[in-house]
Amino acid sequence: MCIFCRKLRLLGVALLLSGTLFAQEKVSKQLEENFDMTDSGKFHLDNKYGDIIINGWDRDAMLVTIDISVSHRKRENAVSLLDRIQPEIKTAGDFVSITSEIREKNQGVIARYFNKANPFSFDKSNIQIDYTIYLPENAELEISNKFGDLIIEDWSGKLNSDVQHGDVWLNRDLNNADVSVSFGKLRAKSINYGNLRLKNGSLDMERSADLRLNTSGSTVKIEAVTKMRLYSSKDEITIEEIGSIDGDIRFTTIYLNQLQNAVDLTLKVTDMRVSEIQGPVVAIDITQESSDINLNISGVSFDFDATLEQGLLRMPKTFRNVDSRVLDSGKRIREINAVYGNNPDGRISIEGKKGIIQLNER
Repeated sequence: MCIFCRKLRLLGVALLLSGTLFAQEKVSKQLEENFDMTDSGKFHLDNKYGDIIINGWDRDAMLVTIDISVSHRKRENAVSLLDRIQPEIKTAGDFVSITSEIREKNQGVIARYFNKANPFSFDKSNIQIDYTIYLPENAELEISNKFGDLIIEDWSGKLNSDVQHGDVWLNRDLNNADVSVSFGKLRAKSINYGNLRLKNGSLDMERSADLRLNTSGSTVKIEAVTKMRLYSSKDEITIEEIGSIDGDIRFTTIYLNQLQNAVDLTLKVTDMRVSEIQGPVVAIDITQESSDINLNISGVSFDFDATLEQGLLRMPKTFRNVDSRVLDSGKRIREINAVYGNNPDGRISIEGKKGIIQLNER
């Protein structure tokens, strides 16, 4: 019993020491700034280790609230670092720029905070710099944020943003957006003209009229896009409705539920599925290598041609005027021409080597 009691006492002491060891002192401050700004103004922000919330409003003014907090097991260290965090603010007419900065300890020079790669280089402290901003709903935004989210509400101006290790939430339709996201999620409603870049992230968007997407190692889901240029590597992509698409796709799985008009793609080790071609006029040009292509061709009429090196081609018996001839028996290169449907006014052309091409009827 005594041994048991002694173990309990030792455990209690260990827990107390552990709690003391990991206890953190937290200090904070809030800064607030007001500026004149119109719908033709521009706001630039560089930040690190914090969230940015943008709200549009119907005023010729801008309100910026900055909440800064620092945690450290020694209160004096936390207070010292908090005092050194002073965002740099520049204004020129209708332009406002804010940069999160931290002054070097015991030095008179300034080190730009967001150029520091390690948040624990400052006495192993935990730092949080959050921005809440109200500005005219059509003013231009240029945002850079690392290790924090970007949330935009009730604003519809021109956006240029770069977010790393954080998520982006665009909760209103935008006409023009240039967005980069690395190691995070992008959630958007409508982007009329979009230039998006993803790296090891995800995209979930409702619709776009004209979209350029450069993505790698990501998951993409889009409800509808009229025109798209795609550069993809090692992605999982699903598009419910698409008008036309062109670009270069490698090591990716792409699923198109409804295709309206045209495809002009280069594929390498890619799995591509098209569930429905709505036409009525279809124009598909695919250059592929070691890819698996599956097209549902029901309901459209077209001329078909393919030049294939090795690989497999499967097509329904309803094709007419099928002409297949060997161009190079050594390399197993063959050319196939055929017609599908009545009064063909479209075209499907596929060339490449290896791979599997399947043309299916519903």
